[in-house]
Amino acid sequence: MSDKGSIRMSMKAGLNAALAVGFAVVLAHRPASATELLVATWGGGVEKVWKTAFADPFEKETGIKVRIVPVPTPDAQLRTQAGHPQYNAVMVTYPQGANLMRDGLIEMFDPAALPATADTSPDDLMRDAQGRLAGASPYFMYYGIAVNTDLAKPGDFSSWSELANPKWKEKIAITRPIYLSSYDLPMLAKAAGGDVRNIEPGLSLLKQVVRNTLTTYTSIAHMNGLLTRGEIAAGPYYSGRLWHLRQQGARNVTMVVPREGALMIPYLLVVPRGARDMEATTRFLNYVSQAEPQARGAVLGGYLPLNRTAKLPPEAEEQMGMSLKELMSKLYRPDWAYTAEHEEERINIIEKLIADTN
Repeated sequence: MSDKGSIRMSMKAGLNAALAVGFAVVLAHRPASATELLVATWGGGVEKVWKTAFADPFEKETGIKVRIVPVPTPDAQLRTQAGHPQYNAVMVTYPQGANLMRDGLIEMFDPAALPATADTSPDDLMRDAQGRLAGASPYFMYYGIAVNTDLAKPGDFSSWSELANPKWKEKIAITRPIYLSSYDLPMLAKAAGGDVRNIEPGLSLLKQVVRNTLTTYTSIAHMNGLLTRGEIAAGPYYSGRLWHLRQQGARNVTMVVPREGALMIPYLLVVPRGARDMEATTRFLNYVSQAEPQARGAVLGGYLPLNRTAKLPPEAEEQMGMSLKELMSKLYRPDWAYTAEHEEERINIIEKLIADTN
């Protein structure tokens, strides 16, 4: 078995164990009343931003305590607990949100119940055929190319195609197929002349990138280490994670938006079907849709606001290297519903592509 195959098997075993432990912990500590809401999100520093930017100020304003619970895969936790939800709200990606909505696993909201969402672009709100909201859209990150500046110059990756340059053999890292299917493939397809519906150009480019790949990173911490230690020169990555690394003092990493653009990745805060304390939870969803907490999240963690009235301070735009308006003009927004609909088949295609390339 290849090293990457072993990584995938170990990753699955570890994930199952983590889900079991997380579920047991939540069962043991589930609040008995609406005085505390449980919100599941990713770890690796994400939970700290949520606590500081959203949960603590909300408690100060309303008296309702919100406990942020870091888990490896919030979407998987929600599915594991279907029918007996332990969390009041769960952070998910847009494709995951589309699948959860399709499967009837989340609560849907009349827009009147979340009036603050009126300041979010309709393009960034997920709705069903009846116009109901799938949750709140508190922020987005973009998916560009993270570069270790000890090994490469930002200009070396002015195009997505540079990831396939033979000079970077075994100096590139990629993510797992589940995310390659939703993020890398649509972006590479766009860069190579296709789009989310025409993925053949992207598959051709991805195959070349895989040939340069040293490893498949299995977590945020893994990729952070690969980058900062100089084990890789570059790899497709999340802007917010680079932001966090630089805030922690890493000066040998930067984020590049190639000339073909970067992928805009909005996130959703959803409510599991049948969750308790709906009134308090709805208040929290409305709160995270507001401009002020979203601006705090941007400064603290690089989670860029989707509320159109939010203003970023100059230091935040300096960190990005451009204004928010300029960044928005460089972002690619794929059809997330289409991405979610074809996720499983594309994961299978990518897993076969990786196996054949190796």
